[in-house]
Amino acid sequence: QTEDHKIHLFIPELEAAAKAVTPEAEARELDPDPAFPLVLMAGRHMDYNANSLMRNPDWNKGARACTLTMHPEDAGRLGLTDGQTVTVTTAAGQDQAELEVTGDERPGHVTLPHGFGMEYEGRVTGVNVNRLTKNTHRDPIAATPLHRFVRCRVARV
Repeated sequence: QTEDHKIHLFIPELEAAAKAVTPEAEARELDPDPAFPLVLMAGRHMDYNANSLMRNPDWNKGARACTLTMHPEDAGRLGLTDGQTVTVTTAAGQDQAELEVTGDERPGHVTLPHGFGMEYEGRVTGVNVNRLTKNTHRDPIAATPLHRFVRCRVARV
């Protein structure tokens, strides 16, 4: 209940963060970075993702379960081909993945699925995308990692 019987939506904890979102600030975030020219979206969703599938690699036999997807234009520019192993490097670290060249991806953008990179019976399968996102690259309120916009570069192994 409020004195004026209205719902007040102002949240003091969000005031500074809301004021920081300006067209100029957003444009600066999108400025290209020559060291990390691509944007990694960690967390590609797939129809067949399930925790048991990600843990036991046998459930994914014959599937390209943990690939790094990339647009054909980017792959061509970088001299990369579908199926080869590439290194993905971010400010947080690097890992290797199988490259999947697909028109489903946008130029300048690559994706990896969540949930891989776990050890199962002494064997690690896929990339743990959490290790490619800096612990300081997170939402200022919820403190969750900002997996949807991680600057990266991709190179042949």
